[in-house]
Amino acid sequence: MRHRLALFLSVLIASATLVGACASPAAPANPYDQLTTSLKTAWSPVQVNVGLTITAAGKTVTLDPKDMAFVVDDAAQTFALHVSIPALGMGIPDSALSELGITGDTIDFDVLYASDALFARGAFLKPMLKSILGPVGKLPAGDLTGWLKLGTKEELAALSALERSATGGPSSSVSPLDAGSLKASLEETGVSLTIAGAEAHNGANAQHLRIAIDMAKLAANPSFVAGTGGTPAQVAAMAKTITVSGDIWIDQPSNRVVESDLHVATTADAAAAGVADVTVTARDPDGSVSLAPPASSIDVPLGTLISQVMKMMGKGAES
Repeated sequence: MRHRLALFLSVLIASATLVGACASPAAPANPYDQLTTSLKTAWSPVQVNVGLTITAAGKTVTLDPKDMAFVVDDAAQTFALHVSIPALGMGIPDSALSELGITGDTIDFDVLYASDALFARGAFLKPMLKSILGPVGKLPAGDLTGWLKLGTKEELAALSALERSATGGPSSSVSPLDAGSLKASLEETGVSLTIAGAEAHNGANAQHLRIAIDMAKLAANPSFVAGTGGTPAQVAAMAKTITVSGDIWIDQPSNRVVESDLHVATTADAAAAGVADVTVTARDPDGSVSLAPPASSIDVPLGTLISQVMKMMGKGAES
């Protein structure tokens, strides 16, 4: 539950690095005006790195920011994600890694959208596809640990349209953002912003904003409760045992968010105490994550894959 909380809240502050399509006016003095201006400031292509450190029961698990990164290029309509998780540091036993087809000490996973198609690569995809497509004789031939082509732009669009038709939901739309509505929506969930001041941060002349979170108010918000996957009573009890805060650094010359941090700490007894820190940084792409389409790939029958997954989920719900 606590790990879900950290990841759920990190979305709030990490999203500031991914949206916008306007010029960069001078930074206003109000923190909500500053963040709104940053959310509207264009940055494409952009690279985002995510780091995580969790300490609990005397053990520390660290995910280096270089091991989780994604790049978005709006103009080229491409996206790439690279994840490399240290299996030993996460406490995953060798037997579990072997079942996933992983022979090294890291769990590597790549997702790429390029040339109007979605690709993925990861050793664990091979046993997964064998278990799903093997029984129906639809397992593709070739090296399933290499790049897999999961669908074209047209196939993905058709799938999205089918999902909207099945749920009866309309296409999502984003309302124009202004400082007043941002402040109101944040305060509704117990989140408030203050200005800490201008300072040098990671080589940038940055404006520092602090995030304060009222956990009792956040735990009473229905949308947050649904996002954690717990019951209202569980979330309310959890809120009494933890404190959450955050920081945002905005590059003053460009008005771009260059780093967002989230800090979570338990207030329980010393034996059960723990802390978690999430760091999200944004920069111009440094080349560590490629947006180039693979030279070759294996086609995966997307329709059959989804159909089989749905059948398996249905059987699981019945049991």
